[in-house]
Amino acid sequence: MGIVVLGRADDPCPRQSSTTGDIGVAPRHQRAPTVKAMDTESVRTAVMSVRDTALARVRDDRGVRVEDYLTVLASLTGEAVVVDAGLFDIEQSDMTPGAPVFGDELNVLLSGDSTDIAEADPLSVVGVVRDQLVPGVLGPEGFPSLQDLYQIVAGNVGELAWGTVATSVPEDHQPEVLPLQVAFELRPAVSEAIAALAAELGSDCPSRHVLCALALASAIAQTADALDPVIGLRLALEVVFGMAKTVPMSSAAMSRLASED
Repeated sequence: MGIVVLGRADDPCPRQSSTTGDIGVAPRHQRAPTVKAMDTESVRTAVMSVRDTALARVRDDRGVRVEDYLTVLASLTGEAVVVDAGLFDIEQSDMTPGAPVFGDELNVLLSGDSTDIAEADPLSVVGVVRDQLVPGVLGPEGFPSLQDLYQIVAGNVGELAWGTVATSVPEDHQPEVLPLQVAFELRPAVSEAIAALAAELGSDCPSRHVLCALALASAIAQTADALDPVIGLRLALEVVFGMAKTVPMSSAAMSRLASED
């Protein structure tokens, strides 16, 4: 377990995230700019904003447990894949939060629907993380098998406690936060960061899943001295893939729960 005190620090067409407060269904746009083209001060500021939000969520009087910090960012990234895929309105859907969901649209945004690290689309989650971490933080051999990442999700359908995802890291590196819960709690902060970027950059605004993946990769690099980045990366990607195949908590579901009390 790593604890460290940190400063602030099936449609092959991906969809951009919504640029308004309503992020239930992401509208279809033209292809987003490359990650290199998005290396601007505005994007870096938005990445830091998302990172700081996750950091604040897990900080306590001991500092920050790195595994939970990465899990929060990975949860946001996985949920962002669901938003950008546009399969359903995550805020108003009557689907049961925590239920499994599958679709080629999700796979496209996760890895370009590829199981080869080298072939992952640069604007997929895996492609963004790869291009941010290799070779400076670790080599391509440090990545878990993409086939394994897909299979661990499919192989654990119906076997997990509500709100959790399947992870294979050693016991002392298992997350202590609930991915489904933290993604719902911090959803407004990500929406705010995306809305601010969209107002400034217009069509050059990165997709929600790209922004979150940039923040996740940045955090893996940030914490590499406290947690082996190979372990951190495996944990992070397992959480991303698990959350991307899970129906998110919704405002509608929260309202239903409140009315039953």
